[in-house]
Amino acid sequence: MNDGTAGASDIVFAILASVATLHPATTKVITLKFSVPKISLRSPITILITLEGLATSPLGCYGCSWNDTPTIDSIAAGGIVWDRWTSPVDRCGGLITQWLNDSHATIRRHSESGGAVFVTDDPKLSIPDSTFGFATSMVLKPTLKRLPAESIHDSAVAQTFAAAIDAVQPKTRLLWIHSGVLRDHWDAPQVDEQVIDENTEPVEDGEIEGLAEKPESIRLPATTDPPAYQVSNDDDPDRLFLWMNRYAAQVRLIDQMIETMLGSVSGRRPAIIIAGASGFSLGENGWVGHHVGPLRSPDIRLPLLVSSGGPLRVPSMESASQLPYFLERLADGGSGRCELVSPNDWCKTQEPFQPLVHTDSDRASHAISTPTWFYVCDSNDPASEKLFLKPDDVTDFNDISRLRREVVQRFSSEFESE
Repeated sequence: MNDGTAGASDIVFAILASVATLHPATTKVITLKFSVPKISLRSPITILITLEGLATSPLGCYGCSWNDTPTIDSIAAGGIVWDRWTSPVDRCGGLITQWLNDSHATIRRHSESGGAVFVTDDPKLSIPDSTFGFATSMVLKPTLKRLPAESIHDSAVAQTFAAAIDAVQPKTRLLWIHSGVLRDHWDAPQVDEQVIDENTEPVEDGEIEGLAEKPESIRLPATTDPPAYQVSNDDDPDRLFLWMNRYAAQVRLIDQMIETMLGSVSGRRPAIIIAGASGFSLGENGWVGHHVGPLRSPDIRLPLLVSSGGPLRVPSMESASQLPYFLERLADGGSGRCELVSPNDWCKTQEPFQPLVHTDSDRASHAISTPTWFYVCDSNDPASEKLFLKPDDVTDFNDISRLRREVVQRFSSEFESE
């Protein structure tokens, strides 16, 4: 069949049963119906989606209560979610470049049969002449407008996913989509962003006179530029809330595009990996934007989820440098036929100072993450050492460096010995 699915779902068996009696042989026809599942004859496909600017904060599978991402959450519900997936790089384009270089062997194996495709809309990603080993590499230049899109189909990320869907061929075994829209271009269709005060009491007609005039509601500019500003005490409290809503709308748009992508390959037994290639600050470090302000956990604690092997949550701290290893296991082993997390790995108890992830950053002179601690020295003030307790202090709210000087000294000596 053209769709690669094996024949009819019902097979009818006629069984002739002869009943021996004293009378002439009697023949009975017994009809049995068996429902046979459809078997896909097309090769499985692994889809890796890496996104700049994707934080854990807007995803339901990471505990978000102010945004809806049903497709991503559905993938997480049946797959594996890493709670503390920590980036070793905090530089523009640094992590995605490291992933691509370290995945070269896996990409090359699938490219030999024309089965590895790379699609990106990221203008800041440098593509070498070798195209990282992909058989097909597409660097898109989507139409970018100054105003939000009128429909989801007109958005930049929709153009990216449409190109990726068109690029998939029957021989394609690996599709890698990398997007920078969450970092650079927020053109999701906008609804009315006016903040409504749900606690306002209804006013009777006779009470209108004498009431103070209600202050005008704050509105964000009609632009596709993401924010990049420092939060101050003079800010309207609703300003941050509105930017969070706009960020959430862009994430929901990506969630819809992932749903469309999965529908286009539903007969291919797809294995899906979704990973953040960099985070996004929503005021946790006193700033709102991508790669702005001092380095804090929301910049380097990135989402990672895989559609197969679950349902499972991995609570231990892991380095994001492991992504190429997971990609190799999925792409070479196929969906559901490999073990990404062994029972021993899942059950193991990590030590307070091991494993240790050094994050190379242009915003911090030193940054170390361990299962129990996050230690960071800001570049603008190397003498100011900060220490945060993990995993309890998710957003680095409480600096306890003054209380745990012995821990600070241990991390300081780590760099002095280098």
